[in-house]
Amino acid sequence: MRTAVGNKQMKYDLEMLRSKVNALAATKTVVKDSEGYYQPFTDSIGIGSAILRFLPPLQDEEFPFIRAYTHAFQAQSSKWFIDLCPTTLEQPCPVCEANSALWNGPDKDLASLRKRKMYYISNVLVVRDPKQPENEGKVFLFKYGQKIIGKLNDAITPPFPDVDPIDPFDAEEGANFRLRILSKGGFPDYDRSSFDAPSPIGDASLVESVLKQRRSLVAIIDPSQFKAYGELKRKFDQIIGAATAA
Repeated sequence: MRTAVGNKQMKYDLEMLRSKVNALAATKTVVKDSEGYYQPFTDSIGIGSAILRFLPPLQDEEFPFIRAYTHAFQAQSSKWFIDLCPTTLEQPCPVCEANSALWNGPDKDLASLRKRKMYYISNVLVVRDPKQPENEGKVFLFKYGQKIIGKLNDAITPPFPDVDPIDPFDAEEGANFRLRILSKGGFPDYDRSSFDAPSPIGDASLVESVLKQRRSLVAIIDPSQFKAYGELKRKFDQIIGAATAA
């Protein structure tokens, strides 16, 4: 299935998208949103909701999401180490290497603290945000994890034979996503989130306006955004108090 929006034709078809999501959907992930990304509101007991629309990629980008890894932990020095993990680009990471020696010993809890965190990023349109109505009609980058990639996978490859597959990123034949957040064990839970029936975002003029708001996903994981191995190692060693060879 290929979808034309205005003069733009999607670069991927549903089978390509299905293969990509299937390859990633089984991966474990922990998500921590950052400033500048869409932040769904949750109340004092962790409940929140919004209606989002996942958007297709820019014309020169292959897929409507990227996968990235980061390290974010507080060392015994009380200093924080927060940085992109080079394994995003399939490059060696000094933090991951240091952790590999800890997993099978008494310091496995420390390794768990320092391990890389994985998340996905897409462009989304905020269709409805009852607690933050100023977000409605705007396009944001959205970080999400295992549970939501699973929901996308179920839309693309339905687990039941009487359900038709959809491309949830399609501007015309995709579907609104009802984001439902509960708190479970102190962490956000997205089990009750679901897709509506397929529908267009709106008329051609609205679709064009929405798609113009998208940001590059590939730029987020461009090699220029990552520290070189030596620089990252020096930062890591400084944070944990280890000596670094000159």
